[in-house]
Amino acid sequence: MSSQTNIKSHTRPFMGTKLRPIQGIPAGLFAGVGMLIVWMFGAAKWGDPQKMEGAWELLTSIGDVIPMVQSQTWLPIAGVVLHLLIATGLGLLFAASLDRLDSKDTLIVATFYGFTLWVVSVLLLGHWIQVEAVQMSRSWWGFFAFLTFGFLLGVYANLFGQSASN
Repeated sequence: MSSQTNIKSHTRPFMGTKLRPIQGIPAGLFAGVGMLIVWMFGAAKWGDPQKMEGAWELLTSIGDVIPMVQSQTWLPIAGVVLHLLIATGLGLLFAASLDRLDSKDTLIVATFYGFTLWVVSVLLLGHWIQVEAVQMSRSWWGFFAFLTFGFLLGVYANLFGQSASN
């Protein structure tokens, strides 16, 4: 028996993306809102108010990145807007790069995308952007929020994307 017959080929022709790039906008918004809900719930339930890890402090710290916003009233709103803008951009990137996969494989790849975003944003880039938000993201609920973001991108792709058989 030839050794060639036992080797599985992991290459297949590119069938196109599962989502059209423009579909990344609603996918990113959908996943961004879900991530924000998980993150806010975790910060409110398990955050330490002494360390400024509450839900309100989280949004304020994200909104504090925008130098034009000085009012304490507008900082949380600016935080939500900034979070959703970033989520939309990451949704566009995801939609433009996701190959047509089966439903289960799409969810696995999308959840790994969320994990990769957590590693890049929290462990590599976050210290240059916003230290308070990074500290809250290093919590287990922050990690879970990033996984939720990726998973929800996969859910959106399975609901509205093209199947692998097309």
